[in-house]
Amino acid sequence: MAPRVVRKPKEDPQHLERLVKEYRDGKDLLEKIEKRQNEMKKQLTEAIESNGFIDDKGHKWLKVGPYEIKRERRVSRSFDSAQAEKWVRDNGLWETVKEVIEVLSEEKLLALAWEDKSLNDTVTSFYVEKETWAFKA
Repeated sequence: MAPRVVRKPKEDPQHLERLVKEYRDGKDLLEKIEKRQNEMKKQLTEAIESNGFIDDKGHKWLKVGPYEIKRERRVSRSFDSAQAEKWVRDNGLWETVKEVIEVLSEEKLLALAWEDKSLNDTVTSFYVEKETWAFKA
């Protein structure tokens, strides 16, 4: 026996209209609050920069009444492969540190399917579709 499909009665149009209006009004309010928070953050950051002190880790602090606010220092490092490769080549070390990696060329696979139409369905099956949804009101 097939499962019974239960359908909800149609929503009251006036209820839905109120719900959409309330949702949009709430969204507008959140945007205003976020904008004000960003303005305050900018002003506090300027205050920390001009009046704060730096701790042993490089963070900047400002004591304001019973509060302490911090502008946290974060440092990231990235590898400059172009500079490293130039140095390695200039010093004759390229053969010691190079690495060859074999990978599938999507372009070449598509060219195969273009040239041999019988491969088209197989190659097309390698592409996975992903469906997502976004709520807009």
